Amino acid sequence: MAHTSAAFVIDAQQPRSLDLADDTGVTYGALTLSKTFTGAIEGTSTVEMLYTRTPGEDGSFAGAGYVALERIIGTVDGRAGSFVLLHISTVLGQEPPLARYLISPGSGTGELAGISGVGLITIGDDASHALHLDYELAPSN
Repeated sequence: MAHTSAAFVIDAQQPRSLDLADDTGVTYGALTLSKTFTGAIEGTSTVEMLYTRTPGEDGSFAGAGYVALERIIGTVDGRAGSFVLLHISTVLGQEPPLARYLISPGSGTGELAGISGVGLITIGDDASHALHLDYELAPSN
């Protein structure tokens, strides 16, 4: 399995509310993000996210969760194409997030056709973001 990493920046965010209000105080929302990747992954992506945020009893942050679809277009280790990364993450209070980032089976195009694997997103102390990808490519026919 190959391992590659790339820094990314969030270029734009478009939040929108969801009409799922209830009497628990949970906030429901959606967000469209645009990203640019530099490094072993070069390109752009669009992310469609759904999320919840739960307040604590004293108004503090109690937890959150999100799911998202991210289509990455560009190159991975010099191979051109696109693929979809599936996100799922939860956060409980100040604990580290529990997250999974999976390449959606069959979503690869071009030279990335047949790509499979998992990702990890890290955020540095300086607020820099990086995508780390462990992946395999199906053999060419």
